[in-house]
Amino acid sequence: MFGLTGFFLLMCVSTAYFPLPANLLVLGAVKSSDPWLVAIVAGFATIFAYLTEYLFFTLLFKFDRVANFKNSWLYQQAAPLFDKAKFFILAFASFLPIPSEPLRIYAITRKYSKYGYMMAGFVGRIPRYYLLGYYGKAYVNSPWFLIAVILFPVFFLLLIRGGVSLFGWTKAKLQDKPEEAAVSMPVSLTSSRITKKLEN
Repeated sequence: MFGLTGFFLLMCVSTAYFPLPANLLVLGAVKSSDPWLVAIVAGFATIFAYLTEYLFFTLLFKFDRVANFKNSWLYQQAAPLFDKAKFFILAFASFLPIPSEPLRIYAITRKYSKYGYMMAGFVGRIPRYYLLGYYGKAYVNSPWFLIAVILFPVFFLLLIRGGVSLFGWTKAKLQDKPEEAAVSMPVSLTSSRITKKLEN
């Protein structure tokens, strides 16, 4: 479909700036190239894209109006968790077939090292693209497979959202139980006292 040079340029653009279907670009490249080579080229494209993205947002967040969101409650709550495992979280997010831009921007605002930032993307994207190319090469001409590749990120996001909602609902229910027990105890004590008085 296109040479590896064109593939590299398209992956640079799709990784950081425009919502081009990176997974479909990988499948197009493995038609005529080895999956390992395609994955490595895509990995280096990720490094270049992440570097330019890092420099751009670092400059952008120097403006106070843009940086004000760092005072938000959500930002402050997420900071301790992210700071414990910055590299792992970024690499894992890069591996998953879902948009990771919000997390990447968050990492930049935390002034995470640009070298760690780039390498996390490199480490996460290479196995993702290799697995996609290796297992998808035999089915790249199937329209159903291509549709599945496009729709899978949407399904995965819905699955994550459902899991988060279920966790929140379960946590709320568990927090309500101690309160119910605390209310029922005085009622049971009062009823037992009344019963004793009647017996006397």
